[in-house]
Amino acid sequence: MKKTMFVGETRSGKSSLIKVLSGESYTPRRAMAVEFIGPFINTPGEFLENSWFYNALITSSADCEVLAIVQDSTRRTSLFPPLFVSMFNRKVIGLVSKVDDPNSDPVLAERFLKQAGAKEIIRTSSLTGEGIEDILEVIS
Repeated sequence: MKKTMFVGETRSGKSSLIKVLSGESYTPRRAMAVEFIGPFINTPGEFLENSWFYNALITSSADCEVLAIVQDSTRRTSLFPPLFVSMFNRKVIGLVSKVDDPNSDPVLAERFLKQAGAKEIIRTSSLTGEGIEDILEVIS
């Protein structure tokens, strides 16, 4: 499995996705520092929320083969700046999280991810398992 780094806002679903992908061997909690869980790298939401930490994201990505940018589909805004992924020399996938939520707007979330530069986008749900097989196919 390819080393994959997850980037997204606080409470966007990064840890929950890692839990499902890692086969329940990880207990999700709010990341306060970069966490290494098997082939997955979980970054704190603050690394995206504060541009002063972009250098930490770039440095942390040195060990990964795939960058997964996660957009919560229940949010009406995004902190990913236009062409955000252009600073990474990695394969990038966009993950739309929480698509099972009744307040979800996956079309808006996909638009945010496309503006950030993601070409491949997968709709996901940690609760229903939607999109998990697609993610595993990309990172295998």
